Amino acid sequence: MKQETLYRFFRGDASTAEQQDIMDWLDASPLHRRQFDHERAVYNALLLHGPEPQAVRRIRISWRKITRYAMETAAVVLLAAGMSWAYIDRQQENWQQLTTQIAAGEGQRIHLTLQDGTKVWLNSGASLEYPALFTDDLRRVTLKGEALFDVTKDKQRPFIVDTYACEVEVLGTKFNVNADKEEQTFTTMLIDGSVKVSSHSSDQQVILRPNQRVKLLADGHLMLSESNDANEYLWTEDLIQISDHTLPEMLERLELCYGVQIDVQLKEIPELKAMGKIRISDGLEHALNILQHNCKFRYTYNHDTRQLVIY
Repeated sequence: MKQETLYRFFRGDASTAEQQDIMDWLDASPLHRRQFDHERAVYNALLLHGPEPQAVRRIRISWRKITRYAMETAAVVLLAAGMSWAYIDRQQENWQQLTTQIAAGEGQRIHLTLQDGTKVWLNSGASLEYPALFTDDLRRVTLKGEALFDVTKDKQRPFIVDTYACEVEVLGTKFNVNADKEEQTFTTMLIDGSVKVSSHSSDQQVILRPNQRVKLLADGHLMLSESNDANEYLWTEDLIQISDHTLPEMLERLELCYGVQIDVQLKEIPELKAMGKIRISDGLEHALNILQHNCKFRYTYNHDTRQLVIY
């Protein structure tokens, strides 16, 4: 199978005929499946490194070269890109459905397009499991961590984001989900369209309108509130908004963006009077220096353990 055809499939640009050709090709030989996994792994690595996958569809990529390139950048070591073969009822389908799991390493962000054209931005530490091809009446993905979704409209096939705590169902919309099982937190913020959030623990359902947020409380119930802060999702543009945030709020955002643990040992929390934005790619210590210009604190940072102490 030609690499450019497979890349169109990974990007969601393949025609119906090409999708069927790929499924038939995968069924024909285990060797084809290994080639598919190889090309998918290269494509996933390119989401973080090197040229855009769209720009390389006509060239043959050496896995040895991309591996060496990836090894030169520490963040990609944390990239979790796994393939698994999920078997479905052959009475309904005559071929095997593929699922892919991809994760953004600590301090990294990934932008990808699913087979149906839905765009997804994964924040640091987040992972997404999704089928290579949506085949049934639902488009279902599983999320751990924070992601922004811009869902392609399809009234016949609702799009569902499943998390440890809640399920978010949409037809076509733009929204942010943050589901952290370790911290026992879940929030959804609707930017455009309409979504329905269902709690796994309380059977409660909430329908959101634009600029509304729903948060999962400790008792398993959902709390709805208004939110007009679009700057909160500037992380998809490699930016963090400083204005109107406290120092603890900024430190929480730095923890997420850079994959560090911050221990605050301040006797009193200084007021943060900063304005503007921080570019995430400029690095953690650059961000801390900007904050230090606006409020008094010191810090120590252990690069090996990724532990940061604020005092």
